[in-house]
Amino acid sequence: MTTKLTTTQNLNLLLLSNKRHIEICTSVGRAFGNVLFPDGENPNSFIAALNTFFSWGYFDQEERFYHGLRYSRLTINDKGKKALLDAEVMSE
Repeated sequence: MTTKLTTTQNLNLLLLSNKRHIEICTSVGRAFGNVLFPDGENPNSFIAALNTFFSWGYFDQEERFYHGLRYSRLTINDKGKKALLDAEVMSE
């Protein structure tokens, strides 16, 4: 069963898909919870959407280490891409 995306969710997922990935610091310390786009854009407006999409299983996760800090790299998986395609079909 596919979840119907709202217009805002569709735009957020599309933007995340176009940026290819997002990284979240998972090391305890000052950087814990920092969210980074590869282009340096401020991701604060996407935090709620990230949590929703993650709970729906729209991301693949890979652990990365930078300067001793652990980050989770999230990329849109096939389920997330299917949700985007379904949203396009519904909007036509």
